[in-house]
Amino acid sequence: MSMAPPLNYKWISGGRCLPVEYIDKVGELATKYGLKLHIDGARIFHASVALGVPVHRLVQAADSVSVCLSKGLGAPVGTVIVGSKGFIARAKTLRKTLGGGMRQVGVLCAAALVGLQENVAKLERDHKNAKTLAEGLNKIKGLKVDVAAVETNIVYFDILKNAYVSAEKLCNNLEERGILVMSLNSSRVRVVVHHQISTTDVQYTLSCIKEAMTGVPDENGCK
Repeated sequence: MSMAPPLNYKWISGGRCLPVEYIDKVGELATKYGLKLHIDGARIFHASVALGVPVHRLVQAADSVSVCLSKGLGAPVGTVIVGSKGFIARAKTLRKTLGGGMRQVGVLCAAALVGLQENVAKLERDHKNAKTLAEGLNKIKGLKVDVAAVETNIVYFDILKNAYVSAEKLCNNLEERGILVMSLNSSRVRVVVHHQISTTDVQYTLSCIKEAMTGVPDENGCK
């Protein structure tokens, strides 16, 4: 038997991280009832950096872990699954049975290695840029951000009812200026920072959002 995986890093909650103590308790429950624990570690490296806890410690209670190499690490595609020798053998058998598998994937592996070897070190900067973005957004009239909830590289902000700009309209406005964000509903917007976003890009984004919200050109310039 197995149990539903705890997602260590939930994008729907703004990239907040589950503390290692929580994962340990889930692991204890799994062991108590004879269950296997799988951790969906899609952004496990983000969680590791934000919590200051090594990845191997975060997943210590798990029987298996999946790690995405594209979310945050910059690889174009790819996920690694980790577990016991028997578990991996079974996973390979099921993959083959279901028609999975890719050929000539060396170029993808090369990108994944770069992500692991070089981009993990950049995650802390991404988190700082996200925090800077959140703090800046919170100063713009008509917007509200829970700055304390920004733990990693994802920022949610809400457009207040008295603002004349909808989330969809704001997203379209920003796209025209080369900024891609996602509206979740008529008033909530999601922004993700990655290793190719600089501090200058963050300031540019803030300028464009401020201009879109107020209708007044920002002094820092938004073209």
